Amino acid sequence: MLAKFSVKKPLTVLVAVILVLILGFVSFTSMTPDLLPNMDFPMAVLMTTYPGASPEEVEATLTKPLEQSMATLENISTVTSSSSENYSILFLEFNDNANMDSISVDIREKISLIEGAWPESVGTPYLMKINPNILPVMIAAVDLDGADTTELTSFLNDTLMNKLEGVAGVASISASGTVEKQINVLLSQRKIDAVNEKMQAALNDKFDKADAELADAKAELESGKQELQNGHETLREEMGKAESEIYSGKAQLETADMAIDAVLEQADEQLPELKSQKKKMDQLIATLDQLEAAQAAFDEQIAAIEAREDWTQEQKDTAIAQITSSVEYHQVQIALEQIDSALDEMGLDRQTVRTTAAALDQSITGMEDAMVYLEDTQEELSAGKITLEDAISQMNEKKAGAEWEIYSALVKILVGETSLDSAQQQLDDARLEAEKTDMGDTLTMDMVSKILTAQNFSMPAGYITESGVDYLVRVGDKISDLEELQNLMLFDPGVEGMDPIYLRDVADIFVSDNAAETYAKMGKNDGVILSFNKQSNYATAEVTENLQNRFEQLSQEYEGLHFTSLMDQGDYIHMIVNSVLENLAFGAVLAIIILFFFLKDVKPTSIIAVSIPISVIFAIVLMYFSGVTLNMISLSGLAVGVGMLVDNSVVVIENIYRLRGKGYTAAQAAVSGASQVAAAITSSTLTTVCVFLPIVFIEGITRQLFTDMALTIAYSLLASLIVALTVVPAMAQRTLRKNTPKEHRWFDKVQHIYEKALRWTLKKKWVVLCGSLALLVLSFVWALSRGFSFMPSVDSAQISLELQMPEDATLEQTAQVSDDIIERVSAMDEVETVGAMLSSGTSSMLGIGTGSEDVTNVSMYILLREDVSVSVSELSRRIADACSDLEGEVTVSGSSDMSTMMTAMSGSGVSVNLYGDDLDLLQSTAGEIAAALGQVEGIAEVDSGIGDATPELRIAVDKQKAMEHGLTVAQVYAEMAAAMKSETASTTLKLENSDVSVVIVDGSATEISREEIENHAFTVTNSEGETSQVFLKDIASFADTQSLSTIQRDAQRRYLTISATLQDGYNVSLVAADAQKALADYSLPSGFSMEFAGENETIMESITELLKMLLMAVAFIYLIMVAQFQSLKSPFIVLFTIPLAFTGGLLGLMICGMEVSVISMIGFVMLAGIIVNNGIVLIDYVNQLRAQGVSKFEALVEAGITRLRPILMTTLTTVLGLSTMAMGMGTGAQMMQPVAIVCIGGLLYATLMTLFVVPAMYDIMNKKEIRTIPEEELQLVEE
Repeated sequence: MLAKFSVKKPLTVLVAVILVLILGFVSFTSMTPDLLPNMDFPMAVLMTTYPGASPEEVEATLTKPLEQSMATLENISTVTSSSSENYSILFLEFNDNANMDSISVDIREKISLIEGAWPESVGTPYLMKINPNILPVMIAAVDLDGADTTELTSFLNDTLMNKLEGVAGVASISASGTVEKQINVLLSQRKIDAVNEKMQAALNDKFDKADAELADAKAELESGKQELQNGHETLREEMGKAESEIYSGKAQLETADMAIDAVLEQADEQLPELKSQKKKMDQLIATLDQLEAAQAAFDEQIAAIEAREDWTQEQKDTAIAQITSSVEYHQVQIALEQIDSALDEMGLDRQTVRTTAAALDQSITGMEDAMVYLEDTQEELSAGKITLEDAISQMNEKKAGAEWEIYSALVKILVGETSLDSAQQQLDDARLEAEKTDMGDTLTMDMVSKILTAQNFSMPAGYITESGVDYLVRVGDKISDLEELQNLMLFDPGVEGMDPIYLRDVADIFVSDNAAETYAKMGKNDGVILSFNKQSNYATAEVTENLQNRFEQLSQEYEGLHFTSLMDQGDYIHMIVNSVLENLAFGAVLAIIILFFFLKDVKPTSIIAVSIPISVIFAIVLMYFSGVTLNMISLSGLAVGVGMLVDNSVVVIENIYRLRGKGYTAAQAAVSGASQVAAAITSSTLTTVCVFLPIVFIEGITRQLFTDMALTIAYSLLASLIVALTVVPAMAQRTLRKNTPKEHRWFDKVQHIYEKALRWTLKKKWVVLCGSLALLVLSFVWALSRGFSFMPSVDSAQISLELQMPEDATLEQTAQVSDDIIERVSAMDEVETVGAMLSSGTSSMLGIGTGSEDVTNVSMYILLREDVSVSVSELSRRIADACSDLEGEVTVSGSSDMSTMMTAMSGSGVSVNLYGDDLDLLQSTAGEIAAALGQVEGIAEVDSGIGDATPELRIAVDKQKAMEHGLTVAQVYAEMAAAMKSETASTTLKLENSDVSVVIVDGSATEISREEIENHAFTVTNSEGETSQVFLKDIASFADTQSLSTIQRDAQRRYLTISATLQDGYNVSLVAADAQKALADYSLPSGFSMEFAGENETIMESITELLKMLLMAVAFIYLIMVAQFQSLKSPFIVLFTIPLAFTGGLLGLMICGMEVSVISMIGFVMLAGIIVNNGIVLIDYVNQLRAQGVSKFEALVEAGITRLRPILMTTLTTVLGLSTMAMGMGTGAQMMQPVAIVCIGGLLYATLMTLFVVPAMYDIMNKKEIRTIPEEELQLVEE
């Protein structure tokens, strides 16, 4: 249908092509290149600082509570942690379907629930989601002619930082090598003593005034006591008279109440009887009314009969007799007689009974009214009696109250006298205590720190509205300068004659910096290293380009200012993108050349040449609208797809060209040629596309890393299918109107040789099959013997160098060695410049550093010239050799491993995690395991994971001895920690456009020795209140040991990671297998366990996921071929070529000296979809021939000969399209080199298998004749 429409309306196709080209241009120019796809790892890092805390204290206070809280998060997978001195870091890993935005909110809610129990010195937890954006996109050095580090830092903070932070796309900037200032508040004992003297004088004046006030109070109390005694006698006389009058009235009320009770009692007896009689009478009257009504009804009937004139008297008598003789009539008469008899006995009749009932009802009502009246009267009498009783009670209460008030006043006077005596005693004691008062006990570091933090405060409180304008209400203001800090009031003692205490009164305040403790060089000048992180919605190349433009602008604006890019991902991205695009174009040219070589005709070749860019541009449009970015993975997929996207067009144009050669018109050849192979190329395209469909079911890094490649290849193939069925037929019917037959002598010879070989193969089928299977087994055995890897290394445009000095090296020694390295490296012709800085480790690079730099470790960035002729790896070896005689360990890296971040999180080389809770036993066991790993062949160096252990003086408190003196271990710890604390961080001030930390220092503190710790005295109080002193050495023992500098935990269990690097030439998976054997018989202590982790586990996990993807892809391919061949058995013939193609892929890796990697596995997955295409085309044509009546043997031979050219053309175009990538041409090409090698090897080998093994398999598996349903049987029956 598509082919016919395209041939019939070619201008419509032209318009569509023009639209695609326009959209492609707009899409491509709108897409900014990046290094990797947009990846959002389900991981997060939570860092919390705890200044001055040891690793074990950090673990107990921060890490454990955080782990327990985070373990309840939704979709949490693993929780690992690291507790170091001063800070705790938690690594949280979630399931792939986790929503990291909502989880971030949940994490902060969990933190808010537990942070209330933390010490005040604990910092606010810092949460960071892990993704490629956390790595800096650029590292640049800045230096200023004639400026030292201090001057450069000031210029950077005052001028440059604001201008650099304003660059579009820059999220944050981290500076290394800057001079950091610090405000020191040194508590002075001399000043505190002066405050004590003023306080003592003011208190003495206050005590003298208090003595005089106490004497006056005693005189007033004595006068009040006499007045109260006189008032008590007068009260007794007045209360006696009132009491006698009240009791007389109470007797009269009680007599009247008794008379009313007698009357009410008589009425209560008569009233029920009257009510009973009334009820019976009412029932009798009701019955009488009913009977009289019935009697009247009978009488009316009789009267009506008598009144009828049309009846004879006899008829009337008969009718009346029927009524009077009825049962109902007699029942009414009898009942009336009974009622009359009952009334007669009562002396009543029917008339008087109703009158009597009414009179009885009135009597009952009157009696009830009288009872109500009497009850009300009785209540009034009772109220009068209650009133008298209340009067008596109130009189007694007033009497008691008055007496109580008198007695209370007397008691208060007596208490007052006692209180005055006590107050006098307390005043005397306070006077003695005041003489001992020392402000140094009150003005502690913590007290001053809290005041500074609370006063250096400014926060918005809300909004108010006036006249329609919203005003922000802000409370407080920050301390602005040192003078304001000095004049900060600490407290008002509230003592008359004593001024408030200011910070200047008790402390010396001064500013210091770390100029003598920092190191950063740019060539021979002092420099500062800046690390730039980008915003997530900006492309890396765009941000780095914006930064470079700003660097040029600032360098021109400020004379002598220099910026040097030490690491620029943007340059690297552009180099890789350009390299991939060059490979793409070169591969396309080679594919066109091979087409011309086969067809020897410019016209059909030009059609293919046009279809390639149209398909690529069409794919770019689909990439743009589906959100796929231009990155190394997607562009590599596009480059891989170039060789394959011509396959559909090649099959179509070859068939059209063949039919045109047989004499059909151009239009006939175009329509028929495309239609004949439409089903086959659609199926073959779907099989290749569906290979990547299972990637949606894959989990982990593999899915995020290769989704873009899968989509790009799928888009390019779908685009090529549409182009092959529309553009190619439309162009062919125009360009092939004039056809000059071309001779293909060399290809005719190839066809003749192939025909003979195929006929021999069909006769010797089992020999060919057994040979191919044997080669398959051998290739798999070789692959397993070589081991596996994750990703290949990719050459970088720069070299990094790490200098690790001995542990006891000073900054001066480190700087001297670093300067020597800079001088030697800078002297090399290939090196443009060198930047160096003190290293803060990976956490600093990620933006979560603790702020402390390691003076024994220097990181260097070596920038190379553009015209470097030697390889980066060779230059790295030369640099390492040039620095080999210097003190310290020098490590040079000349490649950019794309799995750096993954291996940083999972570990590289061989890693063993040892789990256990006892730290001492954990360290000793780790040492034994490290020794065992060191014996494994291929292991270079082993790290036990203990690291630089911290010397430790362990104090073991004897709990029984301590409790005898009323001390607990916690109390001993608290007092020792307070005694050893000499400074504490308080707040931050803004000085000269820089944030400066304020540190409170105890000026009286001195360095504590071991002897002073042992002789530290605790003041204890016994049960009798007596105080005494106990020395620490009397209740504790002391031992020298070592503690871990970092305590690591996984799933809330402590562990150590024993890691080992590999010697050159050894494979990580093979060495890991040997390591597992070496540790298989190792006996772990009770409660301990170990597991292997690191790079090998990451590789195995990824390969397992890819194998799952491959199996699902094969299932999809099978289903598509079932639909194409209408057979459940025929697809197995084509599927047999998949493992044979793997043989070719493995042979390709073996020839190139590579091992199977995760990247190469992508090539194997692709092969599964590519290699079946030729088989589908071949089998489809065989079935067509057999359906026409050709024998199976001849159909196989003819189909092979006919489809030989398109099969070879599609194979060679794909192979040549991938050849530039397979040769690793250009920067970054090494990344996808294994994919290209696997595809080329598999295609070349599997093509031979398709041409020979597929016919053999078809001959074996298809014994029955092809049956087709005639078209006439498919016609609709009209009946």
